[in-house]
Amino acid sequence: MILKNKKICIGLVILATLTGFVVVRGGKPDVDQSLIKASASIFYPSAYNYRQTKNDCGPFNIAAVVRVLKDENVDSASFAEEIGWRLPNKYTLPWGLENQLKENSINVAKPNFSLLTDNEKIMLIQQYLSAGKPVTILGERDNYEHYLTILGFNADKDEYYIYDSLQAASPNQQDMTTDENGQNSGNITLSSNQLLDFWRGGGMCGLWKWYGLVASL
Repeated sequence: MILKNKKICIGLVILATLTGFVVVRGGKPDVDQSLIKASASIFYPSAYNYRQTKNDCGPFNIAAVVRVLKDENVDSASFAEEIGWRLPNKYTLPWGLENQLKENSINVAKPNFSLLTDNEKIMLIQQYLSAGKPVTILGERDNYEHYLTILGFNADKDEYYIYDSLQAASPNQQDMTTDENGQNSGNITLSSNQLLDFWRGGGMCGLWKWYGLVASL
């Protein structure tokens, strides 16, 4: 989770300048409707719905992606300890997520969603999910920046199946979340409008607007 304030923006600019890191955005992504299924879901059982520790949404989402792609129940806490590119109070920059996926032999893509219309954004998400590729996005929740991972969708029902590491804790096990999705992947379901409303609030200091991280083997 990333708090948006001026001090962090200043620190981020200084950090990027000193390290030479830049946020590179590519050209307009191709949306191919022939590749989009009516529905798709990447298997993610309730047993994987771990609830994050404070400000650890980044590494918890990366651990979730590793689980679904490599079928390994990796330890989210270890991912939180090992991830890089942290700001004060453990806020994680997107570079940290990208590097941690690569360290786990997972390919990453960062389409420039900002060049697409809202409808095209949704179709491109559907296209990746149809190919079995989860998408982690950066949005806004309760005036904080927050990562979610999209695991599936049903176009006819306008439903998107999400893993949210900050979902309410299970009453029986505090390190797990409640699961609102039943047989569907993830633990919450959003409509396309709810998904877009969350997503458009993402980004810091003019960086990472409409950020989406696509993972694949």
